[in-house]
Amino acid sequence: MNNKKKWLQIMGLALSLPSTIFVVAWGAFHLAEIGLISKLVALLILLAVVGNLLFLMVYYAYKRKN
Repeated sequence: MNNKKKWLQIMGLALSLPSTIFVVAWGAFHLAEIGLISKLVALLILLAVVGNLLFLMVYYAYKRKN
């Protein structure tokens, strides 16, 4: 049970990755479509969120590998 608890946070991030990418992409490009931000800024926001999620997954996995 303790081993499963260690990986629960990593699995939660991994499972939420597709829906997070979809929602952030939709929101950022919707803001670009109505003219609040440019498409480049929307893309940078999307890449920043995805990069942060991937970093957190690796960080938590490395932190809990023992």
